[in-house]
Amino acid sequence: MKKKTRRMFDATSLLLAAVMVMLAGNGCKDPKEIARQQGETIEDKPQSKAPQEPVAENAAADEQGGNANEDKKSIIHKTTAVVVDAKKALENPDIEVVDGKIKGVDPFTQAGSAYVSMASRVSTLGMQQAIKAHKALNDRFPTYDEYMQMMKENRIEFAELPPYKMYGYDAESGNILVLQDNRKKAELYKKAGIPLD
Repeated sequence: MKKKTRRMFDATSLLLAAVMVMLAGNGCKDPKEIARQQGETIEDKPQSKAPQEPVAENAAADEQGGNANEDKKSIIHKTTAVVVDAKKALENPDIEVVDGKIKGVDPFTQAGSAYVSMASRVSTLGMQQAIKAHKALNDRFPTYDEYMQMMKENRIEFAELPPYKMYGYDAESGNILVLQDNRKKAELYKKAGIPLD
């Protein structure tokens, strides 16, 4: 029991240190001040996209990351309502389910990885509870269309992911997954001159 408590304390300490590194690297500036420096206002920025199914190969990921390529703007504190049908998306061999583990070789990439991993998990918790409630009432998980209707009715949005990742709903298991388009990731990394991990 002590070992488990100690491991949880160590993990919390690591996450806190990662957040502190992120804050130290960014400086603790007011978001409105940053927006003013970039020549825009926070109120004018669209915070989300309307839910939609992919039309072409990986269209939802392109839609989700559409604004991310403009001057490499941050995804922190942005939300999205784009969730694809995981079963259909996984038919593409370039798309896989990611495990959400914290990765990176230096403190900055580890902090970024920790933020994306934790934000995606935390932002989907409420919807996971709604899915469990639907299962308890109906003896089945909601279909993809029912799931999207639940999101729309309750105005649910998740933390935005990098442009090569997307949320996917698996109607068979009732899980909200994070999917990654490896081809798009490789293209973006190559364009930015970052070695692929």
